[in-house]
Amino acid sequence: MSKAPKADETKKNISTEEAESAVSELLSEKKKTSPKKKSRGKKIPENETEEERKAREEKEEKKKKAKPKDIKAATKRLIKYITKYKVLLLVTAILVVLTAAISGVASLFMMPVYEAIESVIRGQSEKSEALAEIAKWLIIMAAVYLISAALNFAYSRIMLYVSTRTLANMRRDLFNHLQGLPLEYFDKRKTGEIMSHFTNDVGRIKDLVSSNFPTLISSSIQAVLNIAIMISLSGRLTLTITFAIIAMFGVVMFITSKCSPLFKKQQKAIGKCNGYIEEYVRGIKVVQLFSQESKTKAEFSELNENYRRTGVKANIIGGLMSPLMSIITRVNYAIVVFYGANLITRGLMGVPELVTYLSYAKSYASPIASLASCYSSLISALAGAERVFEVLDTDPETDEGRVTLVRIIEEITGEKTETDSEDGTLCWKVPDEENGNAEYIPVKGNIEVKNVTFAYVEGTDVLKDINVTASSGQKIAFVGSTGAGKTTITNLINRFYEIDRGEITYDGISIKDIKKDDLRHSMAMVLQDTKLFQGTIMENIRYGKLDATDEEVIEAAKLANAHSFIEKLPDGYETKLRADAVNISQGQAQLINIARATLAKTPLLILDEATSSVDTRTERLIEIGMDKLMENRTVFVIAHRLSTVRNSQDIVVLENGEIIEEGNHDELIEKGGKYYQLYTGNIEME
Repeated sequence: MSKAPKADETKKNISTEEAESAVSELLSEKKKTSPKKKSRGKKIPENETEEERKAREEKEEKKKKAKPKDIKAATKRLIKYITKYKVLLLVTAILVVLTAAISGVASLFMMPVYEAIESVIRGQSEKSEALAEIAKWLIIMAAVYLISAALNFAYSRIMLYVSTRTLANMRRDLFNHLQGLPLEYFDKRKTGEIMSHFTNDVGRIKDLVSSNFPTLISSSIQAVLNIAIMISLSGRLTLTITFAIIAMFGVVMFITSKCSPLFKKQQKAIGKCNGYIEEYVRGIKVVQLFSQESKTKAEFSELNENYRRTGVKANIIGGLMSPLMSIITRVNYAIVVFYGANLITRGLMGVPELVTYLSYAKSYASPIASLASCYSSLISALAGAERVFEVLDTDPETDEGRVTLVRIIEEITGEKTETDSEDGTLCWKVPDEENGNAEYIPVKGNIEVKNVTFAYVEGTDVLKDINVTASSGQKIAFVGSTGAGKTTITNLINRFYEIDRGEITYDGISIKDIKKDDLRHSMAMVLQDTKLFQGTIMENIRYGKLDATDEEVIEAAKLANAHSFIEKLPDGYETKLRADAVNISQGQAQLINIARATLAKTPLLILDEATSSVDTRTERLIEIGMDKLMENRTVFVIAHRLSTVRNSQDIVVLENGEIIEEGNHDELIEKGGKYYQLYTGNIEME
C-alpha cells in the first residue's frame, strides 16, 4: 500500500497560525476565482504611488511565475524520455498488473475460511474437516502473497534501471545543451540555480519514474478490481459507496488543483537557496575577511524561510488529502456495516459474504488514496521537468558561419590537399557556393576592427565606433579605466557576443562568416580569473591541446616560465591540483594557465589582465616568455600595469567606450595626454 503524502513529517514545524492561514486561503480560493467575480480588468487603487505600483506589479509577476506554464507539454516530453525503454516498460506494466490482480483477489480466499468456520458453528461439519479446509486456503494465500512479493521485487528492479537510465539521458542532454548556450545566459544566472536543475529537478523526476509510475498502474488496477469484486459480492452494498467515491475524486481534484502552483513555487525557492549557498561557499574567504557573516546569515535565513513557508503551505494543503479521505472512508464503512447487517437479518446476504465484503470496503479507498498521494510527487516532478525543459528550449548560440579551419599540404604541382598532420599549413577554407570549390587562405592573425559599436543593454553603448588594426607578430595593448570597454573588444573578437554595428575581420574574412568553433580554435585566451581543474598539472596544461605529448607540455611550461616552480613541487608535473588550485599560489596558477594557452600554438593570443595575479619578478619572466611566443603571432594585451605594455607596437587608450589616444609608448608619452598622465602617476587608473 502506498503511503499518503508526508503531512505528518511537517506537522511538528507548522504553527497553528500557518495551518489556519493555509486552510483559510484554500477555502477562499474558490470564491476568488469564481467566474461571477471575474472582470475584464483589475481595478487599480486610486492615488497609487510609484512604489506601491511597482510592489503590486512585482507581486502579480511572482504569482504568474508560480503557476505552471504547460503541464501537459512537460508530461508529453517526459514520456518521450521514458518510452525509450518501451520493452522494459511493457514488462513492468505486465508485472504490475499481475501483482495488483493477485493482491486484489487474495482476500477472496478468506471466504472459504469464513464458510468453514460458520459450518462448524452451525454443526454442519466436523471440526477436523474445517481445520483442514482452513489450512488449505491459508497455504494457498501464503503462496499467492509470495508470488506477489516476487513480482513486486522484479518490477521494482526494472523501474530502478529505467529511472536511472532516463535521468542519465536527461542530465547528458541538459549538460550538452548548456555547452552551446551563449555566454549571456550564464551572465544572468547564478551557478547554484543552474546546478539545481541537475540535482533537485532531476532528482524529483527520478522519484516519479522509479516509484510513482508503478504505483499509478497498480493503484488504478486495484481500484477497478476492488469495485468489480464488491459488485459481484453485493450490488446493493456497492451502491452505498458510489457517493463516497464521487466525494473522494472531488477532494482529489480540488486539492490537487491548489497544490500545483505551490510545488512549482517551491522548486524555484530551492533553486534560489542553492544559488546563494554556492555563491557564498565559493566566496567564504571574502565573507570572513570583511566580517560579513551576520549579513550572509540573515540573507540566507530569508531565502530559507521563503522556501520553508512555500513548503509548509504546499504540504498543509496536500496533507488535507489523507484525513479527508479517511473521514469519507470511515463514515462510508459504518454505513456499509449497518446496511450489510440489515441485509443479513432479511436473509439477503450471508455472514461470510459480508465479512469478505467488509475487507474490501475497508481497503477500497487505499488505491484511491495512493493515487492521490502520488499527485504531490507527480506535480513536483513535472514542475522540475518543466524547469529542465525550459533550459533545453533556450536557443543555443547561432552560428551561420561557413568558413572552417583546416591544415593543407601543397603539392609540387600546386594542388592543395587537406591533412590532419601538424606539418600542414593552417588555412581558412572559404567555400565557393557557385562552383562548389574552396579557396584556402593562410591563417596569419591579421585582425581589423572596423567602426564597431556594441551594447550589452539596448540603448547603452559600451563601445562606440571603434577602429583597431593588428597584423601578424604585433602586440596590441588596450589600456583605460575599468568599464572602458577593453575586455568587451576581445569578447567580440571571439564572438562571445555579436556585434551591433560595424565589422571585425580575421585575415580579411568577416568573423561572422567563420564557424565559432573554428574561430575559437585559432586563438588562445588567458583570463584574469584563473580556472584550473582538479587533476594533475600535466593534465591542466594539456587542456590547451589534448593530443600533446609530455615533451610538448614541458616545452610550453618552459616558454611560460612555469617549468622551474613545477619542478620544485614534490610530484612535479604529476602534482594533483585541488578544487580551484588552492594548493598552489595564485601566481603559480596563472603561470600554468599561460602555459596552457602557449601549448595551443594559435596564431592569435589574448591576455586579459594575465599578469595581474603575479609579482613583479614573475611578471618579468612572463614578459620574456611572451617575447618568444609573439613570433608570427598576433597578441592582444589588456593591462592595468602599464610597464607590461611598453613594448607594444600599438597602445589603444579607451575611455567610456571610445578611443581617445593611440600609438606606441614613445608617441603617447610625447603627446602628454591621458596615457602620459597614467604612466607618470599624475592620475591613477580607476
